[in-house]
Amino acid sequence: YTIVTDLTASLGSAALIIFAVLAIAYRSLRLGLIAIIPNVLPLLASAAYIVITKQPLEVVSVCCFTICLGIAVDDTIHFMSRYLEEFKHGGSHASVIQRSFREVGTGMMMTTIVLVAGFSSVVTSDTRDHRVFGALGVITLVTALLCDMFLLPAMLAYFDQSRKGIAE
Repeated sequence: YTIVTDLTASLGSAALIIFAVLAIAYRSLRLGLIAIIPNVLPLLASAAYIVITKQPLEVVSVCCFTICLGIAVDDTIHFMSRYLEEFKHGGSHASVIQRSFREVGTGMMMTTIVLVAGFSSVVTSDTRDHRVFGALGVITLVTALLCDMFLLPAMLAYFDQSRKGIAE
């Protein structure tokens, strides 16, 4: 019960901190809110894995969630920073998103591949806690990459319409 309570408080705090830091850094409440979704969904995917495999919520799970959330936010920050930078060069909203993806997409994928390879090696461990940590890490990081590659650009295209007129 204590672990679940701490996890809930931790995830809630992390979501608020991510929102606040990104909203302040990008000077946009809207971008702060947009950034929350692709960073919380990977944690939900890992939580679903725990439920589906009927594993108990343990300290190792909570630690993995916290670590992977920090790693997942990194890709979101790279994409959003590039997205805002590309607006300075003009063009249509769609072309700004495409250029952003071209500039940072490869780096996001390569970083995730390297991290997933590292976490995957832990899955083969004889220690159960290591296997749980590795599996949750892989699930969280792969889901985070997919969210940052597909969901984040779609959300920016749909919800950041006020910036659309600036680019064109």
